[in-house]
Amino acid sequence: MKKRKILLGLVAIAAMFGLVACKDTPQPTPNPPVEVTTFEVIFENNGHGAQPEKLTEVSKLPNPLPYLTEEGWNFEGWFYDAALTQKANVGEKLEKNTTLYAKWTEEAKQELQTITIAEALEICAGLAAEAEVRYIINAEVVKILNPGYGQMTIKDATGTIDVYGSYDWDGVKGYAELEDKPYAGDTVSLSCLLQNFNGTYEVKSAWILSFKHEEQIFDINEYTAMSIEEARSAKKDSKVIIEGVVAQITYATGKIPTGFYLVDDTNSIFVYDSQIAPRVKIGNKIKLAAIKEYWILADELASAALFGYEGCCQVSSGHLLENDEKTDHVFNKDWILDSTVKEMIDTPFSENVTTTIFKVNALVKKVDGHNFVNYYFYDIDGTTGSYTYTQCNGNDFDWLDEFDGKICTVYLSAMNAKASRSGCVWRFLPIEVKDEGYTFDLNKSAEFAVKYFGINQFFAAYNGNPELECIPSVSSELLGVKDVKLVYSSSDTNVISFDEVNGKIIMNAKTSGKATISVKASYNNIQYTESMEINVTFTEIPENTKTVKEVINIEPYVNGQVEKIEVFVRGIAGPSLANQTGFYLIDETGAIAIRTTSDTMKKISLGDEVVLKGLRTVAYKELIEGNYGQAVVTDCELVANLYGNHSYSTASFIKDKTIDDLYDISVSENATAQVYVVEAKIKYVEAQFYGNVYLVSPNSSKEIILYSSDGRREYSWLKAYNGQTLKVEVALCNWNTKKNFAACALSATLEDGTVLFNMNNYNK
Repeated sequence: MKKRKILLGLVAIAAMFGLVACKDTPQPTPNPPVEVTTFEVIFENNGHGAQPEKLTEVSKLPNPLPYLTEEGWNFEGWFYDAALTQKANVGEKLEKNTTLYAKWTEEAKQELQTITIAEALEICAGLAAEAEVRYIINAEVVKILNPGYGQMTIKDATGTIDVYGSYDWDGVKGYAELEDKPYAGDTVSLSCLLQNFNGTYEVKSAWILSFKHEEQIFDINEYTAMSIEEARSAKKDSKVIIEGVVAQITYATGKIPTGFYLVDDTNSIFVYDSQIAPRVKIGNKIKLAAIKEYWILADELASAALFGYEGCCQVSSGHLLENDEKTDHVFNKDWILDSTVKEMIDTPFSENVTTTIFKVNALVKKVDGHNFVNYYFYDIDGTTGSYTYTQCNGNDFDWLDEFDGKICTVYLSAMNAKASRSGCVWRFLPIEVKDEGYTFDLNKSAEFAVKYFGINQFFAAYNGNPELECIPSVSSELLGVKDVKLVYSSSDTNVISFDEVNGKIIMNAKTSGKATISVKASYNNIQYTESMEINVTFTEIPENTKTVKEVINIEPYVNGQVEKIEVFVRGIAGPSLANQTGFYLIDETGAIAIRTTSDTMKKISLGDEVVLKGLRTVAYKELIEGNYGQAVVTDCELVANLYGNHSYSTASFIKDKTIDDLYDISVSENATAQVYVVEAKIKYVEAQFYGNVYLVSPNSSKEIILYSSDGRREYSWLKAYNGQTLKVEVALCNWNTKKNFAACALSATLEDGTVLFNMNNYNK
């Protein structure tokens, strides 16, 4: 049993005192200088707390005066007399050598009530927020939910409750900092607060008073020994026994081990277990019993389901059965398939590929951020890739620094996918990286040009004529590839044709039907051709398709509640939204925000004429009376892309307002489906942890912040014009139901007439 005494007191604060500065340049003195007399100050602690050192050569009491602490006592300040009647204050002038006396009062002992979890839940039910009283709960740890913060689930005979963060016995050291700490199966005694967080009852700020490591009892006969490949295919919640070599360890904030990759002769899998991870090292050969699962964040479940993504293939709730403690085992690579980063990126999210390892040639790229580092793995084209999954701001992958800018042999795994309504993105985890002096085989130049650039230009289906300008040739400075010509052909030129127009190759879709197109390249008499079938369907525009203004005029509030009304709408794809996946749809009648998926955005370019099906509604963080929220057509599907490379109309834009006018508009107004053209000074602010961009009135100090998750990234296209006054197309926005509007900048016009567009959501 591990026990510690409860201390109810403050941590000692060291005394500090300042220095007096003087100017170097002598100043005229109309009167003789005044002589300053200094004295010493002695502190009498009256037998409590640390004894402060005396001060010498001071003319007044310093700021701050020493602050003392002692368990069981309250420090009340310093006094000039032993009777403690004349209190001393900082900055008071001294007339002589002085002794100051500390005043103490005994601290009232706080008796903490011990309660059951059922009683804790009952208390939480009666709370509006957080209870100010601490209680003691004795329970068993069911599971560590987050080892970085000590989130856990605990239970006793009366019920179960979650603990939101745990600390050492005095509340100073967090769970992650503790050398010895409770794990699942252990019994704990917690001093804790209770809270009702939006209807969720939980323990908050739990101080671990004592705990006992309990031997984990489980029936090994319920577990089935199998290979890792078999475990990967096992049903969710299957109890498995697997063994293999530890190949890589993952970490949470503070570089706390949270899990590891285990590899045998058949495959690899991730073991998520913050109790076992600190007890293994890379190269250990281990055997464990665990439960098969697919992990995904609860708030990503609905979005992941849209793309068929089940989650990270892993095992958890493990029992370490054997560990040979040797670190010289090399994981088996014979089963690992050769692949490319492009093939990994293009793998459907419905396939069970997470946490398996592939061998690729990849360009390693380090990208420094503000207090974090991202590491990317790109294919040999230098652009197709994704970032490394990290919970330590990239600090757990600093071993990749030596490979920065090099094409290396990488044993790479898709750790998981980030799922949102806008799409899914694979996130990588490198298992091993080797710099083997990669040199591209120039005899594969034709294949490279076709695979990475030629065939990738086309979609499998079109419902309009894209009039696509095709890439005539491919060069790569990274690989040493120079001027590989591409030749295009079609099996049916009545459906798809490639026409030369003004020296450019244009792909045209002419009539509905199917055609097989081919892209061929040659290099040093070595040819490579790849083909794909394209289906052209000239879609009939639904009769009930509306103009943008007609959609704006639909009232989404019914009896005080927000409805979602299905609409078809037609317009031109305008500049990007900020911090949302989508764009502004614009026609001669108006402009409105469109939210869609990243896959849909890949099929649309700025200036395309599109027909969309979506839900006219209001986006809001919470429904607040008197706050209209953000007008939007959300969950949009592409019915037809009529292409055309159009310039969007500005006929509906309001051009006689100022930043001062926009600043004064009330959030109760339906003002987010309107674009304004204003003169504004760009104010670009970069801080340690964030970046903001503002539009400032040239006529006053009023300013409007541009809505973003990080202005440094989403409005980097305005950075070069910091401090300059530009003509800006701007829409007010209120995605989070704030008390004041933020704004989204659609475009900015420079003095020479150059127009910069917000292109963040479009393929660059």
